[in-house]
Amino acid sequence: MKNIAIAVMAAILLSANAMAAIKIDGRQAQNMDDVRSLGVIYINHNIATESEAIQALSEESDARGARFYHPILIHEPGSNGVIHASADVYR
Repeated sequence: MKNIAIAVMAAILLSANAMAAIKIDGRQAQNMDDVRSLGVIYINHNIATESEAIQALSEESDARGARFYHPILIHEPGSNGVIHASADVYR
């Protein structure tokens, strides 16, 4: 019974990871001929670090059904410490 529970848990984790959007770089984004652009997403809420911005972009990409995302801007527009981020998303 314990082995079955472990197998089920592993299958759930693997299927969740299989559906996550993949971060791509600029060169890869230029060669995305066989995918459809879904537009640009913007993250402008309470993000303090670049890694949190990347995670938020990944989560928003997943929520929009994107297979890939390319961060195009991550910046801190003032002295308030909040990072703004945007990314192209593709299906």
